Amino acid sequence: MAEDISSRFSTTQQVFIGLQHTLAMLGATVLVPVLTGLNVSATLFAVGAGTLIFHAFTKGRVPGFLGSSFAFIAPIVLAADRLGLREAQAGIIGAGLVYVLVGWIVQLVGPARVRSIFPPVVTGPVIMVIGLALAPVAIGSAQTNWGVAALTLLAVVAIAIFARGFLRVIPILLGLVVGYVAAMVFGIVDYSPIAEAGWLGLPGFTLPVFSWEVLLIVTPAAIVSIIEHIGDILAIGNTIDRDMTGDPGIPATLYGGGVATVLSGLLGGPSLTTYGENIGVLALTKIYATFVVSMGAVWALVMAFIPKVEGVILSIPDPVIGGVSILLYGMIAGVGIRTLIENRVNLLVPRNLIVVSVVLIVGVGGVAIEPFEGFELSAMVVAAVAGILLNQLLPRTVE
Repeated sequence: MAEDISSRFSTTQQVFIGLQHTLAMLGATVLVPVLTGLNVSATLFAVGAGTLIFHAFTKGRVPGFLGSSFAFIAPIVLAADRLGLREAQAGIIGAGLVYVLVGWIVQLVGPARVRSIFPPVVTGPVIMVIGLALAPVAIGSAQTNWGVAALTLLAVVAIAIFARGFLRVIPILLGLVVGYVAAMVFGIVDYSPIAEAGWLGLPGFTLPVFSWEVLLIVTPAAIVSIIEHIGDILAIGNTIDRDMTGDPGIPATLYGGGVATVLSGLLGGPSLTTYGENIGVLALTKIYATFVVSMGAVWALVMAFIPKVEGVILSIPDPVIGGVSILLYGMIAGVGIRTLIENRVNLLVPRNLIVVSVVLIVGVGGVAIEPFEGFELSAMVVAAVAGILLNQLLPRTVE
């Protein structure tokens, strides 16, 4: 049974601890608006508000943090080029409605059916893929300056292992500070985003423009994100040792993610999804209280109204993010290994070994499929589908 140590800390301390959930996912979640043209401050607001909506729908039972979905980058760029960025927002709203529809379908078939589709022999390697597939992203950021990345990583590890009391549960936050200072010493911090930003300002909200064409370009990416969503929810459940398929249930998480994405699309933010970085923070700190993650969402809301904070975030050098990510992504993979071990998945049984092997190689190997232009099934989705199909089709009597 995973021990939640949240009760050891005061409410004030938990509010501060929540900040590292925000910082852990910022590098990736801000990258989506940077690449697509969406507004960064609107994205921060949508992420914060969307996470609180998600917690409301899941009745505080899932300590998940919603961030920008990478599955929508190519469709949004394509839709923006053909029609316009505000039209792309309508596709994001459509994606949120697809989330809700799929949640309703899952509710009809029941949690037992969900468990049969996603048993440990499938979820274990899929969770591993979530972490391992992100390894090139972490290394790509870290290798821009291995000295800074190594110092950041060592700081996080040292604090997590040797610190005591309150300091021990904020290793990500303190590691980012150490890494940022190291980057300043190395002279690789770009201060221009900070200098150019004001102290107070409204987020850059934009209203959507509806178009049937954009629904065909952007909305289908929801299928990719939904499979990733289910994988992340199961990973959170395995991290905190709680069955999410029964309480609050996958439908509740899909409803929450769907409504949050609809709101984000209305305001000019990206499609939202659960985040692997959040799982890494949960595994590292052993603080599973949803209140702490909700406070991380409140921090994101506050940051949305402070352009100067946005400037600081944008100034964090890649190797600092890379150093932290090496540990966080690796810990996600570790949760997948733990899933196989704790559920006693027998890899001496050929069918089990086949399912695990195919999921890992397809997912880590990057076997993505593009059925048509602008719509790509990510390697993680292809791996998950392959694992589900193999598990359903291979005979269970063959030893």
